Amino acid sequence: MSHPVFADDEFPVSVLPDYPEDFHEGDGYDWIESLPAGWTDVPLWGVDGWDLGAYPYSVVAHYNCPLGVIYGLATFTEGDVTVRAYGSREARDAETDELALSLWRYWKNGPDNLPAKNTAAADIPTRFRGPYRAA
Repeated sequence: MSHPVFADDEFPVSVLPDYPEDFHEGDGYDWIESLPAGWTDVPLWGVDGWDLGAYPYSVVAHYNCPLGVIYGLATFTEGDVTVRAYGSREARDAETDELALSLWRYWKNGPDNLPAKNTAAADIPTRFRGPYRAA
């Protein structure tokens, strides 16, 4: 269900109750410890749980609103932080799917046989998508 005011992928970051900002006082592990309430790091992604990022240089975090109305995606890259907000978990996770492909290529720590660069989230094979869930 879409939000009545914003498209799922167009939420302003200011609607998040609190969000991470640039962090140059330490590495990614320190950044994880400093995450505001509700934010958690996402170390693994995809069916087989490939590394998402390259700790401690590159870390990804998600925010899930307890009321289910806003979701966040933050990336930490050597102290620089980017945050985006979404109106649905599906929109946020689709963006994370695309981010995962990019990070796996850059850090060379993901699965083999990745789809072509700039593959849209809807076209990413299922095995590369979604949060890792241990069996």
